[in-house]
Amino acid sequence: MLEIAFCGLVGLLLIGPLFMNAIGPFIVWRTQKIPTIVQFEPLSDDAFYEHCSALVQLYDQQLRDAGFLVVGNSSMHDSQTDSYFRVYWHDALKLAATAVDIIGANQSTLSYCELSQKYTDGCWLNVSNSNRSEAYPELPIKQSFQFPDTHDVDVLLERHKQLRSKLKGDTPSIDYRAEHGFAEMAAFLREESDTLLAKGLVKPEIDADGKRPLTLYGAFVMTWRSVWPGRVVAVAAKRRLARRWLPSD
Repeated sequence: MLEIAFCGLVGLLLIGPLFMNAIGPFIVWRTQKIPTIVQFEPLSDDAFYEHCSALVQLYDQQLRDAGFLVVGNSSMHDSQTDSYFRVYWHDALKLAATAVDIIGANQSTLSYCELSQKYTDGCWLNVSNSNRSEAYPELPIKQSFQFPDTHDVDVLLERHKQLRSKLKGDTPSIDYRAEHGFAEMAAFLREESDTLLAKGLVKPEIDADGKRPLTLYGAFVMTWRSVWPGRVVAVAAKRRLARRWLPSD
């Protein structure tokens, strides 16, 4: 009797992940699209603070204390999430930063800080404390590392500095051109979408909202990275990569 009950309990626990891995990609394929041509609308400081969490407010203060200047606030909205973010620039370090809140309908709010630097080889080096796996696989235009247990911006800055030394060497960085507002971010999203297209994850057509639909292959990849067990595997792989380059962490 206990064995039957145990098997039944295991079956119930597996129903959700099995459904999401088998049926979820088809739902994502039909409903999700990838931002490609984005016109970011400025968001007032009051509106930003109205939506941002206490954790993002903490990152905001830490970034300002570290010498970052605010470029501006904006938001993105799709069928599943609402994202609110503030972009910063540090002229001496030639380093951009973003404090982000992603509010999902069926999940807890994701709050994180990301440091980003672009180099003359066309690649970005990003360090964040996000605790969720990235929706996309590794792309040649970006190297990203996650330290989800780090909530101190100064520690993130030191890790970015160490990774830059090991991965980029003497490769010069490129100015963000803060006076252009969100133009650099919009350009990156277009480049990211084009890279996903080259990998067969999205279709070439762009709709009236500036988005590309996913291919079925792309939907399977994104779903696998977002649900158990793929999500756990992706996060573990990111942590192993960080330990590989910063073995003392």
